[in-house]
Parts: sequence; C-alpha cells; structure tokens
Amino acid sequence: MKPTAKRPIAVLAICAACTLVFLVLWWRGFVPLQELELFAQDWQTRLGRKTPVNERLVLIGIDKPVYSSEFSAEELKAEPALALLQKNFPWSRAVWAKLIEKLGDAGAKVIVFDLVFAAPGDGDDELKQALEKYKDRVVIGYNISDTGTERGNFRELQLPNASVLTALGTKSPVEDDRLGYVNVWPDFDGVLREASYRQTGARVGDVLPPEVILESLDARALRKLGRADLIPSGFESRLFRYTAAPGYGFKPHPIGDVLSPKLWAANYADGKFFRDKIVFVGPTAEIFHDEHDTPFVDPQRAMTGPEIHLNIINAALHQEFLTEPSLSAQLCIIALAGVVAAALCFLVHQPLKRFLAMVVLSAVYLTLAFKILPNANSVTQVIFVLTPTLALISSSFTALTYDYLLERLEKRRVRRTLERYVSRDVVKELLDNPQTFFNTLGGVRKPVTVLFSDVRGFTTLTESADSHALVKQLNEYFQEMVAHVFAHQGSLDKFIGDAVMAVWGSIVSQGPQPDALNAVATALAMKRSLKKLNEDWKARGMLELAFGIGINQGEVIVGNLGSSEKMELTVIGDPVNLASRLEGLTKEYHLDLLLGETVAPLVSGTYILRTVDYVQVKGKTKPVDVFTVMGERAAQTDSLPVWLARYEEGIRRYRKRAFAEAAAAFQESLRQQPDDYLNSMYLKRCRSLIENPPGDSWDGVFVMTKK
Repeated sequence: MKPTAKRPIAVLAICAACTLVFLVLWWRGFVPLQELELFAQDWQTRLGRKTPVNERLVLIGIDKPVYSSEFSAEELKAEPALALLQKNFPWSRAVWAKLIEKLGDAGAKVIVFDLVFAAPGDGDDELKQALEKYKDRVVIGYNISDTGTERGNFRELQLPNASVLTALGTKSPVEDDRLGYVNVWPDFDGVLREASYRQTGARVGDVLPPEVILESLDARALRKLGRADLIPSGFESRLFRYTAAPGYGFKPHPIGDVLSPKLWAANYADGKFFRDKIVFVGPTAEIFHDEHDTPFVDPQRAMTGPEIHLNIINAALHQEFLTEPSLSAQLCIIALAGVVAAALCFLVHQPLKRFLAMVVLSAVYLTLAFKILPNANSVTQVIFVLTPTLALISSSFTALTYDYLLERLEKRRVRRTLERYVSRDVVKELLDNPQTFFNTLGGVRKPVTVLFSDVRGFTTLTESADSHALVKQLNEYFQEMVAHVFAHQGSLDKFIGDAVMAVWGSIVSQGPQPDALNAVATALAMKRSLKKLNEDWKARGMLELAFGIGINQGEVIVGNLGSSEKMELTVIGDPVNLASRLEGLTKEYHLDLLLGETVAPLVSGTYILRTVDYVQVKGKTKPVDVFTVMGERAAQTDSLPVWLARYEEGIRRYRKRAFAEAAAAFQESLRQQPDDYLNSMYLKRCRSLIENPPGDSWDGVFVMTKK
C-alpha cells in the first residue's frame, strides 16, 4: 500500500494521539497546563470589562506608620487624637474609637476595619465603647492562621482581645456580627482571583464545632448594609470581577486627613461625604506588607488588603461573579479542538492554506476569549482557551509535518522527471495526476490559449546598455511577468530571448473560456506591473521598457519535444504562430495588447473589447479579426462609452464601404478622444478610399507585409 493510501488513517491517529495527550494531562491536573490557563484567565481579566466602582465604597488608608510633623498646633489642640498619630504604629486604639465616632456621627452606613486587635493595647476601653455604641454599623476582623510547631501544623483563630470585644455568653465569639475573618486565599500560584464569603467551623479544625458558620469581613459588611441577599450562597470560593488595576479602583483617603478638623471641613464637608457610605479602614502603606498579587500586571505595586476587600464587596454589590466550565466541559472542549484539527487536515490539503486556516481559527478563538466575550455584559463565563488551542495547534502542526514528509517522499519518486521541467503547473499536475501528465508526453491535441509578450526595441537596447544592468533589469521584468502567469493558473512554456510564451490548457485546463479569461487577466496584470516597474526604473536612472502582447486561442499539439539530452513540454500549431504574429502587430497599431478572433467571443462578456482591424498577417492567407481590451465591463450594463460606440459604428460602415459615413463617425469619435491612433488611422484610410474608390473585390482586409 502506498504511503498516500494510508494518509487518512495516519492523520486521524495523529490528531487523536495529540488530543489524548492533552486530555490526560488536563484530567490529571498537570501543573504547567494549569498555570497556563490561569495566565490566560488573568489576561481575560486585564483585557475584559471591569466591575463599575460603587460610589458608596470609601477607603481610609493607614498610609504611614507615623505622622511626624504634618499637623499644626491649632489642629493638635482641636483634635487630640492627631497627637496619637505622631507616635509609632500601632497607635492607641483611641484613634480608632475617635474615627468610629466621627464616621458614625457623620452617618456612615457601615464602618469596616481590616485590623485584628489581638493583643491588649492602649485605648482598648475607648474602642470597646465605640464598638458597642455603633455595634449595628461596625465590623472588625479576626484571623484564621496556621501555626507550625514541633508536633505539626495547627490552625487557630486570632480574635480581638477581651478588652476590645467580649465573648457573647456561651456563644462562639465568631457569632458576633461585628466580627469577620480577614483572610483571603490565593490560588496555588500566589495570585488572588477568588473570594471566600463563608466558611464552616471545619475550616479551623478542632477550634470550633464543624457546623459553625464563619463569615468574612466582606460578608459581615454586606449584612450590616442590609444586603445579606447579595452574599453568595454556599461555602465555595467565588471568582469575582475586579474593578481595575491596583491603585486605580479605590483611592485611599489618608487617616490623618479624615481626623484633621481643617481637612474634615474642607475635603469632607464636615462629614457629609461619608453619609450612607461603606467605609473601609486598613493599611495601605507598603511598610505594612499587606499586599497581594492579582491578575493585573503592575510593576510598581501589588494590591493592598483593603483594596482586595473593597473589590470583593463591590463584586457582590454588582453581582459580578464569574464561573469556570466544569472538568467534563473542559475535556469536551479539548476533544472538540482535536476534531477541528482533523477536519482541517481533510478539508484543506495545501500545507500553506491549512497553516493559515489553523492560524486564523486560533486567532479568532483567542480574540473571542481575550477580547470580545470578556467585554460582553451577558457573559459571565471564563473561557477555557489555551489548552484547547494548544491541542488544535499541536494536532494540526503534527499532521502538517506528516503531510510534508509524505509529500517529500512522493516528490522523490518523480524527481528525475521534475528536473526536466520548470513550469509550476507541470509540477502540480505531475504530483496530483501523474498518469494524465505522462499521457501528454507522446503528443495530444488540445484547445489552448497562448500568450506571447515581447519587449520592444530590446535588440537596440543591448547594443548600448550596460550588460550587467540590463540582465538584472530583464530578470526583474521576468520575475513580475511570470508571477502573473502562475497567479492566473497559466503555464510558462518558455523564454525566447526577451519574449515570454505562456499557455493555458496544455497541462491543466478549466475550459476554453476560463483559460481565455485567465490569459487576458494575466496580460492586464502585466501591463499594470510594467507601469510600476518603469516608475521604479526611472527613479533609479534606468531605461524604461515597453512591450507588446498577443493572445490567441485554438487547437494545438501538446507534446514532449527535444533531444535525448534535453526535452521540453511545449505546444505547436497554427494558433501558436498567430499569437506570435499578433504580438508583432501591436507595434503597427500603437497598442500593447491584441486578441485574436477566437479569443474575443470568450471574453467579451467580461471585458470591453475594441475592434482593431480585419487583417491578413504575413505568412497567412486567411484574414482574422483583431481586437484589443479597453477594460473590465461594468456590472449590469452593456453600454459602451459614447466615443467607442461611434468608433464601432465607423468600423461597421467602413466594412460596408460607406466610407463617407464611416469617416464622419471616426471624426466625431476623434473629437471626443483626441490623439486616438486608430480613429486617425481609419479616418486617413476612409479619405484615401473616398478619393480612390476600391474595386468590387475589396472586403476590408488589411494585408500586413511584415511581421
């Protein structure tokens, strides 16, 4: 069995194997893949939409461990608590008592402290009184900590000391609605993406009964706000949507500014600013090391604990939570990626096109995952992106490599034959349909379209131009011209000096009309390219070139001609010779493109044609109608430009021997299209024939006496 016959089975096996590898790795929790997905998830967070900042959320930051000389004597006299800020942190708890009092009297809805008053300290009595007075509006923190000892690791609660908050009778202290745990737990890579609003007593081992429910600082704040309904149910952590990068969502107000009587009046309207607000108090200075890594990349700083908590509260207020696909759904997505890869292998055979299709599919999926869906208001799903993309790329690329190697093996089998041919179509036909190709080597008759192009005055140029520069220029010319032949499914038959001979239909044919249309499209592309080349050559101080193109269609003999030393697949026959003659006629009619009468009806529906002449070329006895192309025909219209319509009317009258009427038509066309050579030529002919009427045998044929 040939290797190509085994290809479908091999491709399926490759795609299945690559996909299975990723399925197993993901199912077994392969850490590098998980890290990649978390990396992708972070990019979705950065590029996606953010949760709007709730205007009721305010952050008061402990922005420095000591205020040395920021306050005037007048301010210190008016507010004694400011003097406590001038001592090293931790400050007297009287500071927090005063802050609670000011905010409470100002009408703050909830006052939250991201602080744990675990050890007894100065001012505990004042703080305890404030906590009692505003117990319906205040929340303070406790910590669930892990302690390592010689006997192992133990989990314990760090609660506020009894001088600040006393246990509620026989109840657990954590059942006091003024207490919430301050802990936030990052993922295994150290990045905080999820929020824990509730825990059970089992979280802290033997310290509390398992059935006890612990609530976070953020959940307690929502409960105090009267929005317990917004606290997510259950005990699982919730993936939440951040407001912005660190330092951009919640700007901290320095505690010194809030306690300063002068700034309290100037910046906070004597406390009206805090009315009905949720005020969060916590350390924001780097020296406190209360910072956490987030999905945002910020080389300056991580996000402080208070900012994290405000983002968690804000997410609950807006119900901006994200969900991840289940493991089974993720495995299905990976499997689907493998199916898509296999489909690409069977639907797209050309390696480059398949590679581009793979790139486009991956790019579309990545764009959806990173930009479009994360910004859609209705989408709350984290897109599972990198692992299935890797499964798609690895499967496709491995199969592509296999196909490439398979193709190399196939090419090796026919390399000796390939070395004797240069046309891309010959190569393609040989590889795709070798039997058909070999059948042509002995000679077959086929309808083909032949194009000849020749540089005008090239022989004269060779006499005076620098040989090195001329060869380089000619190579640039050939490079552009041949590229258009190949781009329009043509076959380069040969170079004849500075001439190019191209054929459509000798090896591969789409039919007479498509072949003719491709040949004309090639000629028009050649004209455009030569214009650009001339502009470039002129700018480089080089000679400009001109050419003529002749195109003809007809039945020829296709065969492998030559000697035992060198052979060439080519075409021979009268249509080939006529195409060459038409190229030579372009000089006589001051045109750069002529079509034979067999080509014209095949392309007239696509291009506007202009009748040139009814001419008998040198060496031929039968005259032919010759045409040129004016441009592509506009859609849904058969009308010609007025001047061209008058010209064609003149041709008809000229051939009917109505020379005076024809001359009038040519004259009118010439007025609309000054300096048109064909109008002038026919006008001159008509006047001559009017003065010297032809005999009865005159049939409008112009006999060409030179090539």
